[in-house]
Amino acid sequence: MKRIPFFLVAALLGLAVSASAQRVILEGQVGRSPRGSVVIDAGRGGRFDHHEGRRSRAPRGHWETVHEQVLVPGYWHDEHVPPTYGWICDPCGRRRWGIVDPGGCRRVWVPARWETRCRRVWVSC
Repeated sequence: MKRIPFFLVAALLGLAVSASAQRVILEGQVGRSPRGSVVIDAGRGGRFDHHEGRRSRAPRGHWETVHEQVLVPGYWHDEHVPPTYGWICDPCGRRRWGIVDPGGCRRVWVPARWETRCRRVWVSC
């Protein structure tokens, strides 16, 4: 009994549309609460979607991946160096475990280099 209004609306929409715009796409889910969407293709002018109330044109073209060589300039990089532990001798000649190098931050120069970078570009027809 719930399917009768759904199919009745679909049949009436099929009769109401002119011959040039006879392509009617009726998508719906019938269950406890029937829902549907009607999209009418109006020919050259694009599609008319009743949800948005405007014409929409599909863009013509495609995506291409472009590979480019890019020069990355040199820069200073601060890197953290952890402390180094090991056996050390004190002034009296006794050996003990301690810090050999305290570590810290060191600045290292990273030279300029060339990189290949990829990006997607829209190419219209």
